[in-house]
Amino acid sequence: MLRENNITILGGSFNPIHKGHVEMAVCAAKQYDLKNIVFMPNKSTYYKDNECFASDEDRINMIRLAIEDYEYMSVSDMEIKRGGVTHTIDTIRELKAEDPERKIYFIIGGDSLEWVEKWVEADELLGSVTFLTAVRGKTDRKRSKNIIEGICSRHSDAEILLLDMKDCPLSSTDIRDRAALGQDISDMVPEKVADYIAEHDLYRRKPDGDR
Repeated sequence: MLRENNITILGGSFNPIHKGHVEMAVCAAKQYDLKNIVFMPNKSTYYKDNECFASDEDRINMIRLAIEDYEYMSVSDMEIKRGGVTHTIDTIRELKAEDPERKIYFIIGGDSLEWVEKWVEADELLGSVTFLTAVRGKTDRKRSKNIIEGICSRHSDAEILLLDMKDCPLSSTDIRDRAALGQDISDMVPEKVADYIAEHDLYRRKPDGDR
C-alpha cells in the first residue's frame, strides 16, 4: 500500500513545459500507481545568461495550465524559493526532513540517466530516491538496462526502474525557436500553454535595436 505522503518529483526548467513532460507524468502514474506527482521548476537565475528564459512566474503559470486536468499532479516552487544555484540533492534532503519515512520517486529522461552519477552528491542521491527513467523503443530499452546495471553495480542502494512511454521527441529549445519566429507550436505544448505563450509574447525575438 502506498503511503499518502509518498511523492514523485519531475524537475527541470520547463521553459516551457511541453506535451512530453506531461506524458512522462501520466505514464509514471499509470505504470507505478503513483498518486502525487509534483512538477518542480528550478530557479531561472541559474540560467541568467539565457535571454530566452521565461520568468519563474510564467513557467509556474504554464505548468499549472498544462496539468490542471490531472488531480494527482501539482507544481511546487520549492527550488525557486530556495534561490541561487540549487541541486537535486538539496531538494531531496528537504523533502526527507519533512518526512524521513516517505518514499521519493524521481522521473528523468533516458539522456539524464547517462549522467546521473555525475550529479552533486550522486551516491547519497542514488540511495535516497527511486529513479524512474523514460525509455522509448527496444534499442533505448536495451541501452537503458545496461546503464542501470552499471550504476547499480557501483551503487548498491540504487533503485532505477524503467518507464515505458510513446516516442515523444519534443524539445523546449525547438519550441522556443518556433515561438520566436511566430510559428505554430500547438502540436508541441498543451493548447492552454500555447495560448499563454502567445498572449504574453514569450520567447519572441525583439527587433534589432529594441532593448
